[in-house]
Amino acid sequence: MRQEQSLRTKDGAEDVIRQYAAMVYRLAFARSGTKDDADEIFQEVFFRYLKNQPVFESEEHCKAWLIRVTINCSRKLWSSAWRVTFSPESQQSKD
Repeated sequence: MRQEQSLRTKDGAEDVIRQYAAMVYRLAFARSGTKDDADEIFQEVFFRYLKNQPVFESEEHCKAWLIRVTINCSRKLWSSAWRVTFSPESQQSKD
């Protein structure tokens, strides 16, 4: 129960971000391949965490949620209309 309560406080959220920031960023970078996209994914993941304030049964559930959201955000970025229209690959083919 203490874990559930601590995650809902500001300090608890900061602890989660501090604890999992490196993992989320590495996964975001591995999936996106660029620093800018990894930064965008990272921000979106922790924005969703702070917005939703999910309650987890354990640290492992928190970690699994962050991994799943990171993967989903990276997929969403790659399928976005902006990415499809303005990707560096599409610009190179026009030249």
